[in-house]
Amino acid sequence: MKRTQIIGTILAIAVLIAMFFVPESIGLSQAGIRTLGVLIALIIALVTEPLPIGITCMLGIALMVIFGVTPTVSEALSGYTNHILFFVLVSFGLSEAIAKVPLSKRLLVLLIRLFGAKTKRILLALMICAALMSSIMSNVATTAVLISVVISFLRVYDNKEEHQRSGKAFMIGLPIASMIGGMITPAGSPLNLLGIDFLADAGIRLSFVEWILIGAPVAAVALIFSWFIIARVFHPAEIAPGKINDYITSLNIPSRFDFREKYVTCVVAALLILWILSSWIPALNVTVVGTVGFAFFFIPKADILNWKEYTRSVSWASFFLIGTMMSMGNALSANGVSEWLVSILFSSKISLPVFLIVALICVIVFLLLIPIPIGPALISMLGGPFISLAEAWGYSPTLLIMPLVICAACCFLLPLDTVPLLTYATGYYKMTDMPKVSIPIQIIIVICVAVWVPIGLMILGYL
Repeated sequence: MKRTQIIGTILAIAVLIAMFFVPESIGLSQAGIRTLGVLIALIIALVTEPLPIGITCMLGIALMVIFGVTPTVSEALSGYTNHILFFVLVSFGLSEAIAKVPLSKRLLVLLIRLFGAKTKRILLALMICAALMSSIMSNVATTAVLISVVISFLRVYDNKEEHQRSGKAFMIGLPIASMIGGMITPAGSPLNLLGIDFLADAGIRLSFVEWILIGAPVAAVALIFSWFIIARVFHPAEIAPGKINDYITSLNIPSRFDFREKYVTCVVAALLILWILSSWIPALNVTVVGTVGFAFFFIPKADILNWKEYTRSVSWASFFLIGTMMSMGNALSANGVSEWLVSILFSSKISLPVFLIVALICVIVFLLLIPIPIGPALISMLGGPFISLAEAWGYSPTLLIMPLVICAACCFLLPLDTVPLLTYATGYYKMTDMPKVSIPIQIIIVICVAVWVPIGLMILGYL
């Protein structure tokens, strides 16, 4: 075991032991204290990885039962019964189907030709490509699909220093763009669906188009600023136009769409149309529509996906992470931890202007992502109490839930979330490199959300 893994194991065990000595006088019941203890131990184990992430998540379910966090195994597995997990599986199938045809490469080349062959503009093209793909499929899957494209592009550099410096910019820009793109539509991230579910429980149906109206402008501004700050801080090296042309040629993109590419394009287009129509036809649930469309990739004559290829493409670590964290979120709510945390952070009355309220929510969410760098856990923990808090303040729950989801989805202060970990593992940048750009980007997101979300909600009639 590595040193960090040993330290993580010791710390996790120490937390599980120490939670029995914490008095109820802090404002939590014994069940609440044990729930918080198991969560902290689980996060330590996930960050330091003494065991694979999926195994740690499965063990987390067992710990919830062993320490009495939930009375039954069924309640400990409550997160795994959520439709969002089915959408996660569908999303990986969608990304694998797109990866089987030249569609993503074709989109990237189109953007390169549109923006120009300078390296900084190619970085912008890559980030826009990632954001657009991520708007309809998993952030993890989008990043995984495009990593190979980035690595092939970086081979055009002969100079080692230029190769490393440019790789740093591209490998940091890719996951950030994927996570920002995830806020554009409800289908862009399971976290969006989780937020929509909380609003549905409060009697509010936020439609597909309404989400786009709020999320897309924030994503557009955040993406352009992210590109600007990444290019300015890391200075990717310029390349001769001839090498850019050689790179485009090396992608071997056919001049015409073949049957398989046309088929995938038509299915994806149909999904987008049906998801948009779900704004007016409630029966067109995002997960249901996605599942039906996903099944079309397995039709034998289409020759797009088979079961073995699909199961290999799924990030089971992400599947178990989301399922376990939603289960933990349910336990945090049931045992009073969520209400306790919100009561510490917020007053039951507030007299600030609306944009400052939203800014405060954003800042607190980003700060909480430091000790809890896992979006599903944070949304599951705060979703219910935020709805109660919004009602106490006299506002629509959308005013708090939208900033919560948007900011929790941008978990890239450090490469600890699954998405940035994919590119961090390539070795192009250090843990300390990401905050150089992620902190300014998160500040811009706070400003954009604080300004636009209240305006968007007013336009939609929620405020």
